[in-house]
Order: sequence, then structure tokens, then C-alpha cells
Amino acid sequence: MPVEMKESRLPTGSSDPVAFTCTCAASQSGDGLVLLFYRYFDASPSLPTPYQTLRAKSSSLVEFHTASTKKLNIGGKIRIANEGFNITVGGTKIAIEEYMQECISHWSFSGLDLSTPEEQRQFFKPTPGGCACVFGGSPASVRVTSEITPMGVTNYVPAQWDQIESLSPEEFHERCHSDPATMLLDVRNHYESRIGYFVDPKTGEAALRPAIRRFSQWPQYVKKQMSGPGASKTTGPRQIMTYCTGGIRCEKGARFLQENMEKDDGDRVCTLNGGIAAYLTWMDDEIKSGKKRPEDSLFRGRNYVFDARGSTGLDTSPATEPVSTCHMCRNSCDRLSKCRSKGCHLVLVVCESCELGDPRCCQNCEDFDKQASSNDSEIEKARPRPICTCEREREAELWGANEERTPGTQGWRKAKKKTQNVHGINIQFKTID
Repeated sequence: MPVEMKESRLPTGSSDPVAFTCTCAASQSGDGLVLLFYRYFDASPSLPTPYQTLRAKSSSLVEFHTASTKKLNIGGKIRIANEGFNITVGGTKIAIEEYMQECISHWSFSGLDLSTPEEQRQFFKPTPGGCACVFGGSPASVRVTSEITPMGVTNYVPAQWDQIESLSPEEFHERCHSDPATMLLDVRNHYESRIGYFVDPKTGEAALRPAIRRFSQWPQYVKKQMSGPGASKTTGPRQIMTYCTGGIRCEKGARFLQENMEKDDGDRVCTLNGGIAAYLTWMDDEIKSGKKRPEDSLFRGRNYVFDARGSTGLDTSPATEPVSTCHMCRNSCDRLSKCRSKGCHLVLVVCESCELGDPRCCQNCEDFDKQASSNDSEIEKARPRPICTCEREREAELWGANEERTPGTQGWRKAKKKTQNVHGINIQFKTID
């Protein structure tokens, strides 16, 4: 049966928005939910042997998720690969709950312990404040990709999936307090960690936040800054606590770090299971039960999310104090926007007043726009956009001025491959960075 792939709702050269207006049924009920979940089939608990042959048949998963999200009017982004799936979807509470039950009964969820409501909540990580509208409506965009989250190392598979300790939010919180040599390491991109991050409760210091723009730069960062001559040295064994938005980047990112970093005896790497999203949910529960106060949270600011909500925070403390400032006026702010320059798409923090102006990431980026608009040559118009000054400076800070690894062009580039027919299913393949 052919599967109708969702066409992009965005004009060519544009990127996903960081704000939205709800126009679906959730606007009346006020009960929209967004799910954020994933699975690597080889990670513990692994996919049972009887189902291993099915994982190579991507068409089965494409059919299932496309039909289910279309029927339930759910929007989102679903990435499927031989190694597993990466899913973030939104809809009304009733639709999302039905979708969760349909997923649980599907073969691709076999081996997971999802028998209780609490186990289901920990795995699917439902959060309020969103619906199908944060993804541009339904049905969800379902893509077959080579990796469910690209890390920039072709065919990388951890040598041992079980070599990293995965901590629950409670264990992560307690260990940050009790371990004398904690090193908090943010695996996200620089524009994400700009508006929110963990702090060490013993010192008050913010986590180490690499200035990478995309996850595919993480391996370069590890080899440059965490191993070899450029590696940061400390005295004594380190407890390196990694975290990301929902846990998926740390699955491979933390293991790649463990395998490639400069290690001393006693050094160990662990990760926050479920990421920041799980930690905030746990902290909300602790606050509601009277066990903790909002100020006890070790996460400061807002959690950046890859949908039009822009960011999320504690439900019990909606007026979170911003840890970032407006890119234009430098006043305290955590409101997200983007550089207005065509083809840039760099996420910026911009207050409402400055949004009325013409926010750009830097003057050089605006100059590129002016040059492009004054050029009548079709060849020049089609030429990839050069990287601007502020991005060059960030790359130089990341890799060092004498070891430039600056990309030739700026912005996200998605190389589409020819549509292929797999077992009668029309599937559009994309390489997504």
C-alpha cells in the first residue's frame, strides 16, 4: 500500500518557527500534549530476537506511524532507521493517549517494560503546552534516515552499550550533590544551552557547554577538547555527568566520549536518563508533593525544544528567571527568535521590543543580505551563503584560531536523495544533519 509522504509546509530556504498559534481542537480543550521518545534497538533492553528481522523493513514502521498520526490528527517529526526510531509528536490529550497505546502494542516496542502508567510516562515523556500545531499540523512527517540522530561519524556503533551508567533524574540530582568531583557536560548545541543549563550545587558553576552548532560537531569536540594534547586536565578522578534535551544524543554521545576521551584512573561517564525533559517532570512532581521547592532545581532557565513552543520549563514555576540576555539590547530575556537574514536561521534570544526592529546575528550577516538583493545574476543568487563573522568567531573559539574548521556555507543543509520504492511503499529518503 503506498504511503503518502507529508510535503514540507515551509518555503525553500526557511527553517522551523520558534513560536505558534494553536488552531486545532486543543485550543478549545486546552489539553494538548507533546511526546518525546526514542529507541535504539541494540541498547538495553534490546529488541527481542524474534523481531530482529523486522527492523530492516522500514516500510512497516513508516506505514504504522503515518496511518496512526493521520487517523488521530497528530503532528510531529518521526525519524526511522535500521538502528531504531526518534519521535516527537503532538496532539490533543485523547489522541496522544490513544497513540501511546497503539505504539505499545506494536512489535517495535517489544521488550520494553511499559506495563504501568508511570513507566509509560517515563518513556514517552509527555509535556503540556503543545499540540499538532507546534509541528505545523497533522499528519506527522515520517522519514527514513541513515541514523535517528546524526552524530557525524559514519556507521558509529558503541563498542558496549552497557558501559555507561544511566541515572534516573533523582539519582542524577543526588549524585550532583554528593560526588566531590562532578563535571557537568552539556551535549546540546550552543543556542540551546544559552537559555538553560545545569549548575553544580557545590560550586554554583554552570555546566561545561561546548560552542557546537550541531550534534555532528560533537565527535570533533571530544577529540579536540577531551582527548590528546588539547584535553582539559584535572586532578583526581572525574564523574562526568552528561545530559541533553531528551536523552537521545547522550546515548551515542556519552559512549563516544567514554571511548575517545583522555582518561585517568577512576574517571567515569554517566548520563541523565530521559534528559532535561525527564528531570523537569521529576522536579515538578517533587515540588507538588512538597518534597522540594522550585529553587532546589539544579536546572536553571528554560529547556530548548525542537518545535514551535521554543522552550519548556517547570510547570510549578512558570516565571523562571532568565539566564540569557537579548541579543540586541542585552536585557534579561529568554524569548527565542531567529536572525532575519535569508538563509541564516541562527536561533537568537530577542526580546519583544527588539523583535519589532530587524534582529540579525551580526552586521556581516545583514551585509550578505544587501549584497544578495543587489545582485541580478541568477548564478550568484544560487550560490551557497557564506558563513558570517559571528559564526566564524564561534568556530575559532571552539577549535582554535590556528585550526580553522569553518564550514564554507551557513545554515542547515539537507541533501535529498532520489525517492526510492521499497516493497511497494513510496518512501522519501533524506540525509538530515
